[in-house]
Amino acid sequence: MREILEEVVELIAREQNAALASVVSASGSLPMSRRSKLLVLHDGSQRGTVGGGCLEAEVHALARLAMSSSLASLRRFTLTEKKAGAEGLNCGGTVDILIEPIGAMGDGALQVYRQAVASMTARDETVMATLFATAGEPELRWLGNGIVSWKGLRIGSGSLGADRALTDWVVEEALSVLGQDRACLLRAPDEVAARATLLLETLDAPPTLYLFGGGHVSLAVARVARTAGFRVVVVDDRPAFANADRFPEADQTLVLPMDQAMARLPIDKGSYIVAVTRGHQHDEPVIEQAVRTPAAYIGMIGSRRKVAIMWQRLKARGVTDDQLARVRAPIGLPIGGDSPGEIAVSIVAELVQARRRAGK
Repeated sequence: MREILEEVVELIAREQNAALASVVSASGSLPMSRRSKLLVLHDGSQRGTVGGGCLEAEVHALARLAMSSSLASLRRFTLTEKKAGAEGLNCGGTVDILIEPIGAMGDGALQVYRQAVASMTARDETVMATLFATAGEPELRWLGNGIVSWKGLRIGSGSLGADRALTDWVVEEALSVLGQDRACLLRAPDEVAARATLLLETLDAPPTLYLFGGGHVSLAVARVARTAGFRVVVVDDRPAFANADRFPEADQTLVLPMDQAMARLPIDKGSYIVAVTRGHQHDEPVIEQAVRTPAAYIGMIGSRRKVAIMWQRLKARGVTDDQLARVRAPIGLPIGGDSPGEIAVSIVAELVQARRRAGK
């Protein structure tokens, strides 16, 4: 989501026509994430996805139409066999997608989107609130937007901040979803704002994968993890194995001693640590440091024999059983693969599994 919002910032700043399609509610089986976004540019190119197939083609066409209008629209799609047509997108679910023009929102909205990106970068728990007035089904007229934190409205534009009763209601509703992973659409009470609709979207930074080791397995893991939505940081003690040319998919490459690296990294509850170095002697200090961090996931490649021997040494140095129980070793879901690409798929599958379970 952050990459989409970063591009929205640039488009608004340049006053360029574009339209943003966002999944705002969904039920049943779907071909996309329930937080998917599709950004359609003035030249017809796009960023992101709302599932592909005939659904995406229709949303893309509606987004092109929205660019010539000042109105947003809320569309419902039911993915039946008839809807699938030749594309075969037969999932049976129902999805509501908000399509909004973004090119001429103005400086107030620009500052709100900039704050949204900054909040995600800083991993602050915040909610983006966007207000619309019903202009005639399915059209909506944009009224304003804002960012809500635990302290209330952080920054607002349009009606948000200008209308006290409306702002108080928005903040109350936003606080009820803060800290969750969700988007929702609400109708405002008539006494607050007649015919007003509120979109709430919790903002969350992409999880960071700290990949220790720059070998063949790491190359494959970096590619798959980036596709799965992880921010990738590669750490190795050899410059030839930790550089942007070798890892174009990585957001950052760092040359650090393995036994000192963890103290120089901002490990938090949104961090995932994977040790796939070139040998046991390098994995061991990584794991010894990792188990003392609040990382969401810690994993290490290697055989069960390697793990048992290493665990004995670590316990002899004061690492507890509870700390070692946090480590997934051998790493990855058991899919039976043995090539670097197959191992990468099994590792990233386990990362995604851990991420989704934590979000429930």
